[in-house]
Amino acid sequence: MPKFQTVRFGELAYREEDMIHMPEGLVGMPDLHNWLILELGDEIPMKWFQSLDRGDFGFPVSQPAFFADSYDIPLPPATHELLQGQEGEWLAVMIISTIHQGGTRITGNMLAPLVVNVDSRKGMQLVLDDPDLSVQQEINYLKFGLAVDGQSAENDIVSVVGQDAVQALFQEVLDSSSESGQSEVRPEVETPEPAGV
Repeated sequence: MPKFQTVRFGELAYREEDMIHMPEGLVGMPDLHNWLILELGDEIPMKWFQSLDRGDFGFPVSQPAFFADSYDIPLPPATHELLQGQEGEWLAVMIISTIHQGGTRITGNMLAPLVVNVDSRKGMQLVLDDPDLSVQQEINYLKFGLAVDGQSAENDIVSVVGQDAVQALFQEVLDSSSESGQSEVRPEVETPEPAGV
C-alpha cells in the first residue's frame, strides 16, 4: 500500500484505486494531477481534497447544495471525453470551499467546480462563464448546520446549529486533524445529484 507524507495529516496510507487523476491539474496549477479525498470527521459534511503531488497543498470541498438550491453546469463534449464519461455514469461535483480568516465566513467557488467521474476516477476543474455565479458564494448556514446536526432541510427541525457553531466546529476539526497526524482516506467519491449533471 503506497504511503504519502502530508503537512496537515501526516503520513497517509492509501490504495491506488482511491486516487483521483486530474490530467489537466487545477487552474493555475497544471502539474497537480493526483489527489485523494479525505474525511474530516463524521460531524463535518465536507471533505479535504489532498494533492499527492504536493504534500503541503489541499483544500476543503463540499457539495453544491450547500451553496445553491440548483446548480446546472454545462458539460461540453471535450469534458466527457477527458473524463471518459459514458451514458448513465454519475459525475460527482465538488465546490472548492474557503474558510475565511477568523472563521467568520465560509464561501465556495461556484465558477470553477471540480467534476469527477466516480467510475474512471478521472476529474477536472471546469471554468464556467456565468455572470450569475460567484467565486465567493456564501454557504447556506442553515443547510450546512442541519447536515452537521444529522438532519436535512426536509426533516423536522429539532435543533439548528448556528453559523458560529458551524464555523467553530469546522475549525476544531481542521486543527485536530493537523495535530493528530492521522486521517482516513475516502474510498469513493460521494455522488451528489445536482440538477443538470
